[in-house]
Amino acid sequence: MKLGKSEETQPAANAQVMLLGFGNPTVTDSNGDFKLFLSEELRPGDSITFEVKLKGYRLWAPLEGRAQVPQEPRTQVLEVRLLPAGSKRFLSEEGIEGLLREAVERSKEQVEAEGKPRKLELGRYISEWAQRYGLSARQVKAEVDRWVTDVDLSQGNEGKRALAAFAQGDYAMAAKTAGSSAESKLQQLEALEQQRRQLTEEVVKDLTLSGDANFSGYAFEKALVDYARALEWVSREESPEQWARLRLNQARAHRELGRRLGGSAAHEHLREAEKACREALRVLNPERWPGTWAQAQGQLGTVLRELSERVGAQQGVLLLREAVDTYERALKIVTHEQQPVPWADLQLNRGTALLAQGLRLEGKECLGRLKDAAGAYQRALRVYTREEMPRQWARAQDSLAVALEEQGRRIEGAQGDKLLEESVAARRRALEVRTYKQMAQDWADTQFRLGIVLVLQGQRADGSRRRQLLEESLAAYRSALKVFTPENQPQQWALAQASLGSALSLLAEQVGGDEGRLLLEDAAGAHRDAMRVFSRETLPQQWAFAQLNLGDVLWAQARREEGPAAAPLLEQAVEAYQEALRICTREHLPQEWAQLHLSLADVRLIQSGLESGEKRRALATGAVEALNRVLEVYTRESQPQEWAQVQSNLGMAFWELGSQEPGAQGISLLEKAVGAYRHAQEVYTRERQPHIWATMQGNVGEALRELGQRTEGTAGDALLTESEEAWRVALEIFTSGQRPEEQEWARAELERTRQLKVRRGAAVQAMP
Repeated sequence: MKLGKSEETQPAANAQVMLLGFGNPTVTDSNGDFKLFLSEELRPGDSITFEVKLKGYRLWAPLEGRAQVPQEPRTQVLEVRLLPAGSKRFLSEEGIEGLLREAVERSKEQVEAEGKPRKLELGRYISEWAQRYGLSARQVKAEVDRWVTDVDLSQGNEGKRALAAFAQGDYAMAAKTAGSSAESKLQQLEALEQQRRQLTEEVVKDLTLSGDANFSGYAFEKALVDYARALEWVSREESPEQWARLRLNQARAHRELGRRLGGSAAHEHLREAEKACREALRVLNPERWPGTWAQAQGQLGTVLRELSERVGAQQGVLLLREAVDTYERALKIVTHEQQPVPWADLQLNRGTALLAQGLRLEGKECLGRLKDAAGAYQRALRVYTREEMPRQWARAQDSLAVALEEQGRRIEGAQGDKLLEESVAARRRALEVRTYKQMAQDWADTQFRLGIVLVLQGQRADGSRRRQLLEESLAAYRSALKVFTPENQPQQWALAQASLGSALSLLAEQVGGDEGRLLLEDAAGAHRDAMRVFSRETLPQQWAFAQLNLGDVLWAQARREEGPAAAPLLEQAVEAYQEALRICTREHLPQEWAQLHLSLADVRLIQSGLESGEKRRALATGAVEALNRVLEVYTRESQPQEWAQVQSNLGMAFWELGSQEPGAQGISLLEKAVGAYRHAQEVYTRERQPHIWATMQGNVGEALRELGQRTEGTAGDALLTESEEAWRVALEIFTSGQRPEEQEWARAELERTRQLKVRRGAAVQAMP
């Protein structure tokens, strides 16, 4: 039946009727009658939800389309009523209370890992509800405010008063009032057995409301008590869906406690959450309760994802795979068309699980997961809009930025650069919502992560572009440090200090003189500040990273000194690296282990230049050995940029050894140097990184010239010609306007090579 604008009742002909989650639509006849075929799994008393579509009308009764399967489905008639869209009858007291209870149920979405209790954000729920019934959000909000005020002023139903307190953000009062209401009704239940069933339902509602209020107030332990008490009044056999919903509420509370605690306590809470989800799924039949079953799958996926962070690598990958599977099962029920916001939530969570999985894998499998994660985040952004859901929109943008950044790290060339650029753009979009004044913590987190991507971009760039990106990264880190303090957030503060120190070191490479020295002094100070928090005893891994970074700064400072003044700085750098290697092992931290050996090799090479004789050879040989260890981890396929850097350093080490070694052994080492430099040029290409490529050309030219000097006859002449060509091509990159120092170096070395050819009787060509 439908109610016309003049209040007359009319048959609702040609209306589409269906049960959500079952996909069995039917159409009413001219009398407004319809028949729905129920799944064989459904039983009398089971909860069902109707969806009715008729142009210009909205479902009025049953409220929110929720009903129960009749005791005699074949003979009992269920009346469904429609009202014109925008009818004020939807704003009845029952309708407003239904809206608020729906908001309370969904408000658990607003609890954040690092958040604090805040007033319930009703706007998004009011907007969705108003759109559902053809009303304006302002109109609905005014009625909600009136209802809350009326209930607040009255001395009536405590449950309603608790609901009103919840809507006002007074979670303590909501929990207290709801709990008080539950206690009162429990006493009635004992005295009035004939009202047991009705009162039991009310008790469960109130205890659940109390639990939800405590949950939204971040009192998760109290919420667990409330949900456990509610479960005492729900039979698993008689009311399986209700029992499962309460177990899922317990899972949520255990999960939140697990996210906030450390050590074994966190693990225990997450395992309890996993157990609750699995028990709920054993009770729920997807044919009878598709919506609740999908919620349980999604909740289990989130718990498994968070458990994966607290177990070993292999077990973590297995948990993440199962998590992705649970989200995908839920998405078979929760569709974009019928439930857009829950669908987007599942896409966001699926993306996070895929991202975590990708970070634990390698090669094509890793890139595939990261790409899928970015796709999931982009799908979520089809629903999360900046205007309607700014917090969720910003979170999805930030998550998308991570997925793009991690792909960009692993892909060389223009494609990788583009992914990093897109990551920066996503983070900057997130900062349009995450502002310092309104969301200081989120703003600081995003600024910190923005700094990381900008550093990655800077490491791939040249010249003024490189300096600009590094300066932008410094600004981002310093912005984050406006919020991160050693008193309130010591670990985040220390991590930001360490990242700031690394960026300062990179920028120091771009500038010379006093400015560069000051930057390095600031970098060393930042790393030492980080070690005020990162101690070997309490945070050994972070302490090791700080030692690594400090060693890099000391090494950079040593390179700016001359002669003996560099020696003590180099020894301090070696000590820092060796300290870090006590924690960073090949088995547990292969990437960091490789980086430390790379840095040790660099220092050994510089030290060898300060020595002579056997000690000099020993230091250079130690550098080669360290670099070969690095290549156990850095491969051409998985980390091309890092691999190329190792090849370049190997070239220098082989040159250092070969230039000292006479005879065939020296020639073999020099040939290895040429080969290593040319390997580096496979990644440092003339098109993408021309100045690095040109430097490699110069290094090749130097090694070929030394080989030519040691080789007699036409073979030696050919090597000198190759050397001459290498220097000539390098000069095409080192133009006087952009790289005057490099041009002067290349011209001088080219002339030196040509003079050698003259002395060997080779033809001389004019300088370009």
